[in-house]
Amino acid sequence: MPKKEKMKELAKRIREIVGEKHVSDSLDVLIAYSVTASIGFDSYMPDLVVKPGSTEEVAEIVKLANEYKIPIIPRGGGTGLQAEALARRGGIILDLTRMDKILDINEENLSVTVEAGVTFGKLDKALMEKGLWFPIYPESSLSATIAGNVAVNGAGPGSALYGCIGEQILGLKVVLPTGEIITTGSMANPNSPGHYLRYAFGPDITGLFIGSLGAFGIITEVALKIYKRPEEFKHVTYGFEEAKGAMEFLRQLLLNNISVLHACIYEGDILTFFIELLGEEYGIPKVEWPPYVVSLTIGGRKDIVEHDFELMESIAAHIGGRNLDVPQFPRGEWTDRMRVYAKASYMHPFYWRILYHHAPIMRWNKAAETIREVLEKYGLLGHTSGLMSGRSYNFYPHLYFYVDDKEAFEKVKQAHAELASKLLKIGCVPFKLAPYWIGEIKKLREYYGFLRRIKRVLDPNNIMNPGVFLED
Repeated sequence: MPKKEKMKELAKRIREIVGEKHVSDSLDVLIAYSVTASIGFDSYMPDLVVKPGSTEEVAEIVKLANEYKIPIIPRGGGTGLQAEALARRGGIILDLTRMDKILDINEENLSVTVEAGVTFGKLDKALMEKGLWFPIYPESSLSATIAGNVAVNGAGPGSALYGCIGEQILGLKVVLPTGEIITTGSMANPNSPGHYLRYAFGPDITGLFIGSLGAFGIITEVALKIYKRPEEFKHVTYGFEEAKGAMEFLRQLLLNNISVLHACIYEGDILTFFIELLGEEYGIPKVEWPPYVVSLTIGGRKDIVEHDFELMESIAAHIGGRNLDVPQFPRGEWTDRMRVYAKASYMHPFYWRILYHHAPIMRWNKAAETIREVLEKYGLLGHTSGLMSGRSYNFYPHLYFYVDDKEAFEKVKQAHAELASKLLKIGCVPFKLAPYWIGEIKKLREYYGFLRRIKRVLDPNNIMNPGVFLED
């Protein structure tokens, strides 16, 4: 059957599942879904956009996609920056934002279970009413969805203490590429009083889907750990003359169990660039920044915050750091933790490519030097920013270009690929297996081969977000 006729027939059958108004093949809708927030990447036109309302509807749609051998690409808020939710082979964009119920705030188990389309902002508001919180905030939290963030194993403010979102997951409900529905963790037992344990019933099946970019299945429910909301926050900046002092400071924060929620190392010139953009808005005084600055927020119970601040001051002084007495910058970062990327759309005139990766904290300088070398080689403007994420440093360097400068865009793509290769060689690892990592990951032959075998077993028709991080 010709593809056009096949899609027409498939659309008719999907409308019978989700209803007429939740399926579209209108050109304006398809164009809107041909892109995400991943500026600096090509657009891809889907054939159909569908908005299911339940896990069961998702399962029925996936079964049809298998029958017709049509790709299906799950999408949350569309806020991903590495082209994760684009229809590279055409097919169905499955927009999960209709599934936006908070199903259970379980104060007994200290867990919350949400549908795929719940945003971090919505969850934060609901938990706040009960004096609770989920402590990780991707910097597009007002529109980023929980399941979408799980699919990329996201991080953000809060990750310094709590790690990536994967470390806070108790269980998932997933529609497999064949249309079967599974629940992972303790809730795999139908008699369970709720989600309370991830590592149940043998291997960590939950982990298979974290960071999988929708290639192994569609996450329709997520259960997360929740905590008491902090009583107090303190925002501090420390200056260091050498990179090793800033790195050792972060290591000591970990070693001494300081309640640091958000911590970033900034080179002085990079910080000056940001302050030019945000300084007036944040009320930051004129400062001659030292070569390296650590901007951080600690939070928790009042007595713990006071104790940790005193200890932090002692640690900084011992390794040659000094309190710069500029709390406005880290306070602004923390206050804006849900909307940083919204601000990025008006702070400067550039498009950018971003290259998320993790580096060991004590190799922060090696990664920063590598990023600068590539920027200088290609004559590009960019930065070396990132944030502390548990025991690693999560870099998200930007490579800037003007949208109408095609020559610069080609340079950025070349620099991007070279940077990915160089970062792996100094021991960094991908934050998420975005498409531009494929060339390098293929060199890890056994690992890449294992991922391909998992994909073939779970998705024999290769319909689930094909090409997102594994070549066909």
